[in-house]
Amino acid sequence: MADDDFATNLVRFVASQMHVLIGLQMAQDMFGKSYHSLGAMEKVAVDQAALGMVAANYNSITPEYLRTQPQTQQPMGFQSPAAAPKAES
Repeated sequence: MADDDFATNLVRFVASQMHVLIGLQMAQDMFGKSYHSLGAMEKVAVDQAALGMVAANYNSITPEYLRTQPQTQQPMGFQSPAAAPKAES
């Protein structure tokens, strides 16, 4: 991240701050209690909703050259190993 320019780092900083603040507010709105007092599944629900909002805002304020960067998305949870194909005899 040190190799990026100031504008890129600034947009990333704003997006990370939005994620934290939206998560805190959404926990209060969705469950009526603080984010830190939520259970595990409630935190996952809040995080997923906040991440969707931040991603949409990030893409709308980010310059075009940042949108072309590859998005590395990893599936969540445990993945079952792929079955090895059987050799035909």
